[in-house]
Amino acid sequence: MKYFLLFFFTLQTLIFPTVFQLSTIVDNQQLIPVIKINGKIVIRVKDVGTKQVFSSSFERSEKIYKSLQQIGDQKSNLNRIRIRRNKADYVAYVDNIEVYRVTPSDVIGSDLTVYQMASLWRENIVEAIQTSNSEAPFLSNDVDETPFSISSLPLVSFLTIFSNNSVFVMVIQFIVFILVQVLAIFFTFHYFNRQQKVVFEDFTKRMKKFQTLQIQDKHQIASLEYQLTELTNKLDIEDADNVSNINS
Repeated sequence: MKYFLLFFFTLQTLIFPTVFQLSTIVDNQQLIPVIKINGKIVIRVKDVGTKQVFSSSFERSEKIYKSLQQIGDQKSNLNRIRIRRNKADYVAYVDNIEVYRVTPSDVIGSDLTVYQMASLWRENIVEAIQTSNSEAPFLSNDVDETPFSISSLPLVSFLTIFSNNSVFVMVIQFIVFILVQVLAIFFTFHYFNRQQKVVFEDFTKRMKKFQTLQIQDKHQIASLEYQLTELTNKLDIEDADNVSNINS
């Protein structure tokens, strides 16, 4: 019986290979990463989790996705997920290999405990791996029609956002917002540049006027110096005539 079950799982794996996908959905107007198995969403990564390890929820989802894909080469492996408590977290293991970790921040806004959330993810995985590819397209509208995973097609995650109207609208709004910001910066820069130009032109006019007045003052000073020289010479001549008259 043991060998029959092993043969059955092996045959099932060969006929209906498990398809892992890393995608995104919009939840409460927020873009969050999700992990799918055979077209079924099994894990929604809404939080960064352990902040010392991951910089974002997308980096965390990618780590979980790679762990599931690596361990899930055989369907029987994911059927053997066990959950253990690690301080305030609950960690899912397969043969002492960590698959995912659920932290208290993952249950914020829900009625589940940390353990219940970890169990829910495990139940979703077990249910999803029992779904064949022939049944997957009929289960949910979220199923991606391509049989390839994101690891084989890196652009799929980018292209799939346009299949969701709300995400597409959000992208358009984001582009419009960026354009508005660019236009606002452009007009602000143009306004201050114009103001600076007006100030500079006024300063230039004042400098030209100052230079003109300075030239006029120089001419007046030169004229006064010339007149002073003429008067001095005239006084010298008169003094000389007076002295000659006295001597005679």
